[in-house]
Amino acid sequence: MRFKLWQRIFLSILVPTLITVAVFIYQIDKFKLIFQQIMLMEAADDISMTLIELRRYEKNILLFHEDLNTILFYENLKHLKREVQSIEMVIVGAIGKDDYAELQKKLSAYEDEANHLIEDTSDKTAIIKNMRVLARNIEAILYDFKIQERQKIEVSIYDIKHYLIISILFLVTVTSMTGYLLSKKVITVIKKMEKSFEKLSKGEFNKIYDIEAPEEITALIDVYNYTIERLKAYKTELDKTLQSLEEANRELIEKQETLVESKKAAAMRLIASEIAHEINNPLSSATLMLGMFYEEIDGADPKKEDIRFILMEINRCQDVIRKLTDYARKEPLNMTDVNIVRLIKEVSDSVLRQNVGKAVGLTTSISDMPQVISIDRSLIYNALFNILSNAFEASPPGAGVEIRASAEDAYAVITISDAGEGIPEEHIGRIFEPFFTTKKEFGGSGLGLPITKKIIESHHGLITVSSSSETGTVFKIKLPIGLTVQDTDLTKIMGTEL
Repeated sequence: MRFKLWQRIFLSILVPTLITVAVFIYQIDKFKLIFQQIMLMEAADDISMTLIELRRYEKNILLFHEDLNTILFYENLKHLKREVQSIEMVIVGAIGKDDYAELQKKLSAYEDEANHLIEDTSDKTAIIKNMRVLARNIEAILYDFKIQERQKIEVSIYDIKHYLIISILFLVTVTSMTGYLLSKKVITVIKKMEKSFEKLSKGEFNKIYDIEAPEEITALIDVYNYTIERLKAYKTELDKTLQSLEEANRELIEKQETLVESKKAAAMRLIASEIAHEINNPLSSATLMLGMFYEEIDGADPKKEDIRFILMEINRCQDVIRKLTDYARKEPLNMTDVNIVRLIKEVSDSVLRQNVGKAVGLTTSISDMPQVISIDRSLIYNALFNILSNAFEASPPGAGVEIRASAEDAYAVITISDAGEGIPEEHIGRIFEPFFTTKKEFGGSGLGLPITKKIIESHHGLITVSSSSETGTVFKIKLPIGLTVQDTDLTKIMGTEL
C-alpha cells in the first residue's frame, strides 16, 4: 500500500507522539507510586514523631509521677501501634516479615516494660534501661524502613527523568529522521525532474523511472512522463511536417527554377532567332565586302590593318551569336554509343594543340571506365573542350592540369582540376548564369559554362564546381552509364532537351 504524502507526514508525527504520550502516561503511574511512597514516608515520620512523644512522656513519668503523663503515654503507645499496623504490608515489603515480627515483639516488650515501670515501686533502673534499648531498636527498624523508602523514591525519580529524556530524544530523532527521509525522497524526485527538464531543453525526451515516493509525487511523475511522451510524439509529428514542408519547398523551388529556365530558354530562342535573322545576314554581307576590300588594298596601306581589325570584330560578333543560338536552340540529342576514354583523349589532344605555346602540363588518370556509353558525342566533346580550355587559361605557366576519370555506381565521373587562383566566393554561385563572365576584357561572352551545364543536364548528368585560392578549381562531371535513346525521348517530352 502506497501512502500519500500528507499521510506519511501525519504518521511520522503521530507515531512518535503516541509513543511519547504512552511513556508519559506510564510515568504518571510512576508519579502515583512516588506519591504513595512519599505518603508512606510521611507515615513513617509520623510514627517516628509518635515514638519521640512516647519517649518524652516516658521521661515525664519518671520525673513527675503524674497521672496525666501516664495517660498520654499509653495513648501515644496505642497510636504508635495503630500507625505501624496501618502500614503493615508496606513495612513487611520493605523490611521483611521477620523484621516486622521483631518490631511487633519489641513494641509489646516496650509496652510490658512500661507497665512494669508504672506498677513496680522497686528499683526501676533495669526497667528504664530495657525500655531505652527497646526504643532504640524500634527507632533503628523505622529508620531502615525510611532509608529504603527514600531510596525507592530516588530510583523512581531517576527512572522518570531517564524515560522522559529518552522519550523526548526518541520523539525528536524519529521526527527528524522521518522528515529527512521524506524530504530526501521529494528532493531526489525534484532533482531528477530538474535534470530531465535540462535534457528536455536540449531536445532529449527522457522519462523518470524507478522512483519510490509518496502517491502525490508518483502522480506528478506519471503526469510528467505522459507529457514527455506526448511532447516526443508532437515533436516527431512536427519533424515529419517540417520535412514534408522542406521537401515540398524544395520541389517548389526546383519547379520554379525549371519554369524560370524554361522561360529563359524560350526568351533566348526568340532573341536568338531574331538576332540570327536580323544581324547574321548584314554581318555576312559586311564580312564579304570587307574581305574584298582587304584583298584589293595594298599591303603597305595602313587602312588594310584597320579593315583586318574590323573583320576580326565582326567574326567575334558572329561567334557570340552562334553561341547564343546554341544555348537557345531546342533540338533532340543525337545519342550514339561512344568510347568515352577515346573521346577524353581526343579532347585532351585538341586542347594541347591549342595551347602549344603555353607551359602548362596535362596529366590524365583513367580507371575502370566502361568501353562505351550512350551520349551525344558532339555536345559532350564541346562541353569537355570548354572546361578543359578554361582550366588551361586559369593555370599559370609551369603549372599542370589533371583529368581523372572513373566509374562510380552507375555514373562515369570525369574530374578536371587546374592550379589557378580559383574562383572568388562571390562569383562561384553565378558562373553558370548566361552572360556572366569575368573575362570581358579578353572577349569572354559568358555563355560557355551555361551551355556546358545545359549539355550535361540534358544527358541526365550533373556538373559541380569547387574552388579555393590554394588548390585551384575542380569541375566534376557525372554522366549516367545506362542512358538510352528512350531516356532522351522522355526528356524531349518533358522539355529538358538541349
